[in-house]
Amino acid sequence: MSVDFTLLSQFLAWIVCGGGAGVIAYVLMDKVRFLTELAPEVKRYASLALAAVLAMAAFALGVFLGYEPYPVNAQMWVEGLFAVAFIATNLSQIIHGRKQLR
Repeated sequence: MSVDFTLLSQFLAWIVCGGGAGVIAYVLMDKVRFLTELAPEVKRYASLALAAVLAMAAFALGVFLGYEPYPVNAQMWVEGLFAVAFIATNLSQIIHGRKQLR
């Protein structure tokens, strides 16, 4: 039996830049009671924030585990976190659009 030791790194990469943060955010928005009860406009912004937070947490975990290079200063941390948050929120909007059009 062989164990795939890259599974966690692939999962984190999917969350960070493969749309995973948006998918997880929208699943949570549909399943977690206090999130389902939000007003529509609040729910929209909450889903964006949730996708961004999930992506930034996955990025930070990837750095901590050595999957991503360690940002050497505060500016690189801010730029890296901004980039993954930006990607996650935009991908979550694409996912939302596809979900609503089906």
